Order: sequence, then structure tokens, then C-alpha cells
Amino acid sequence: MKISSRRFATAVLFVVVCATVATSALAANDRPSRPETSQTPESQSVPGSSVDELLAMARTMNPGLAAAALEAQAAQARIGTTGQYPDPMFRTEFEDITGTGTRYAPDTLGRVKYTIEQTIPLWGKLDLQRKVAVAEAGAASEQRRAVENELAARIKIAFANAYATREAIRINEELLGTVAAIALVAQSRYAQGQGGQQDAVTAEVERGRLQADLARLDGERKNWNAQMNALLSRPVGAPLAPPQALRSVPAPQSLEINHLVDRAEAANPKLRSDTAQIAANERSTELVRRSWYPDVTLGLSVFDGDADDGREFGGYEAMVSVAIPLQWGLRRAQEGEALARLAASRARRQSTGLDVQSEIEKAYWALVSAQSGERILRDINIPQTRVVLQSALAGYQLGRVDLPTVLLAEQAVLRVALDRINLLIEQQVRLAEIERSIGEDL
Repeated sequence: MKISSRRFATAVLFVVVCATVATSALAANDRPSRPETSQTPESQSVPGSSVDELLAMARTMNPGLAAAALEAQAAQARIGTTGQYPDPMFRTEFEDITGTGTRYAPDTLGRVKYTIEQTIPLWGKLDLQRKVAVAEAGAASEQRRAVENELAARIKIAFANAYATREAIRINEELLGTVAAIALVAQSRYAQGQGGQQDAVTAEVERGRLQADLARLDGERKNWNAQMNALLSRPVGAPLAPPQALRSVPAPQSLEINHLVDRAEAANPKLRSDTAQIAANERSTELVRRSWYPDVTLGLSVFDGDADDGREFGGYEAMVSVAIPLQWGLRRAQEGEALARLAASRARRQSTGLDVQSEIEKAYWALVSAQSGERILRDINIPQTRVVLQSALAGYQLGRVDLPTVLLAEQAVLRVALDRINLLIEQQVRLAEIERSIGEDL
């Protein structure tokens, strides 16, 4: 029994409506984000919908960042241990021990001498020691910022990729519905004798391909969730809310490479840490040089009184001693080591600056390229592929276009939409790299 032409036209119209709905949903990709319209109370309590929320969680939960913060705290506490006089030395001496006495003690101990000595570092050595500790504490604090900076970049990139996977799943699901409707029309045409069995089989193959892509994308979604949970130090399999919106990307004309490099010179934590380490090594070198100048030790002794004379104190004694810097080879070796460390820290600072400059330039031009490509896909390719798909559907309705042409048009819509999402994510990745290089958000 043949299907009436009216029923066939209705079926084709259903296909066209499905395609229109799918392409209008693809048009929503003209915006970088699409907020959810409804959420259950349970999903609202699950983290992961925004980057800021994830960054706030990471600052309190990531163990690597906690370890870096404790290292900085220890370096800060070390400042209190420097710039202080060494502990004084107390000594007791027994003089004029006479008599045979017993096996364990003489008859008399004679006089007892009580001495206290204090070494006093001179030539500003204590102040230099404190300055070294302050500089090292600053370097440790900037290293903590570097860990936080790297963690923030990884979270931003993982969030952007999770968003891309979610959007790819949405687009594949919508096109899967369109292909399912096309498959129904192909079967109807075959039942009427207006099409071959190959059309129906081809449509089923295309539907299977989309289903396989959905299975692959679901695995990617779980992978990004696992990476995010690891960055947040959350249990394996802990739920995460779907990402709702990408961060806004500055326009290319608002960014300038030299300005970004200047900001990195002022705020990049690695550069600031290297600068602080240079200051610490400079003061350490000066401290080694001043070790050629001796410290002074002052002493005061008190003698107990003579029992025969009935005196409580037997007198006082003062002492001044100076260390003689005879170990010239030792000090020269220490000075050579300090100078080498200082030169190494300066070279390291220069190398880090060149690396940061290269990273900024590479990310900047990649960002500009991704923005240009995304605009072309959004303004030219996506509208054209929609027109081609609608034209192919209309031609298929009239019997002027075969099914492979329709499926090629559908695949072109999918490919262009996914390419645009990839370029949007490329912008997010490059933006995160620039922010990591300059040490702050744009």
C-alpha cells in the first residue's frame, strides 16, 4: 500500500522543521555562553557552574597550594631568628685546688671564678642577616603566588574544555534528532518506491556515527570532571555542575604586547621571586665579605671571696677577645661561592624574563588568530551551511537531491559548529596563558 502524497509532504515538512530547530539551536552558539533555564535545588548546590567558584574552592582545598603557603609562612617566621646576638656563654673555673682529701674531692677548692661572655657581631652583620631573611621570605611568598597562578590557569583551561565538551554533546544530540527524522523519510520514500534501500541504510549509518560520537564525548566529559576534582582535591567521582558560561575575552585592539610584557615585569610571581632571590644573594655576598672583619667577644668574671678574710667577693675581671681571620682559603672559597650564586640568580632572572616574554607573544598571536577565525565562522560559514542544509532538505523533498547530499550538508553544519566551539575554547586557553604569564587577570 502506497503512502499518500499528503502524508509524504507532511513527513518531509516534519524533517524541515526539525532541521530548522537544530540550526536555530546552533545559532545560539553565536553567544559564548548559554545559561541554563532551570535547575533543581540539588544541582544548584553542586559546584562547577562558574570559574570563580572553582578558583575560590581551589584556594582553600588544593594541597599543593597549602604546602606552598606553609613554606612561605616558615620563611616569614625565619626572619625572627636572624639579626639577634648569639647566646651568651657562662663558664665556672675552680682555682687553687689544694690538699689530698678523699678519692673523690680535695680538701679545699680555693677560689671559684664565674665568667660570662658575649660575642657581638660588628660591621652591620646582624642587619645583613636580617635583610637576607626578609628577601628569602619574599621569594617564598612569590613562589606561593606562582603555585596559585599555575593552579588558576589549569582550572580555567579545564573549565573551558568541559564547557566545549558539553556544547559538543548538545549539538550532536540535536543533529541526531534531525538525522532520525531524515531516516524516517528515507524509509517512507523506500516504501513508496520513490527511493532505494541504500538511502535508509545510509541514514541509519549516520545516526550510528553520531551516537558513537556522543559516547566518546561522554567519556571526555568524565575525564574533564576527573581532572577538575583532582585540582580541587575532591573525592573520585564527586559531582560537578555543568559549566554555564565562558569568561569574556578582551577585544584584540584592547591588548598590546608591550603593555602585557610591562605588566608581567611588575606582577609575574616567578620574576618577582627571582628578583627577591637576587637581593638575598647580594646581601649574602656582602655578609661573606664582612666575615673578613672579626667579631668582638666581651667577658666579665667574678671571683668568690676568701673565707679566711671574710670577704664575699674576691674581685672582678674583664676580658676582650677578637677572632683572627687566618683561614683565608676558607673565606675566599665562601666568597667565590656567594658570587657564583649571585651571578646564577641574575642569569636565571634574565632567562625567566625571556621565557615570559615569549609565552606572552605566542599566546597573544594565537588569541588574535582564534578571534579572527571565530568571527569568520560565526558571520559567514555558519549561516551559509544552514542555507545549504535547508536547500538540500527542500531538494530532497522534491526528489532533486539525493540523501548523501543532505547528509553531507548536515555534517558540514556539525563540523562548522564544532570548529567554532574549538576556536572559542582556543581563546579561553590563550587568555589563561596570558594571565598566567602576567600574574593577574585581564
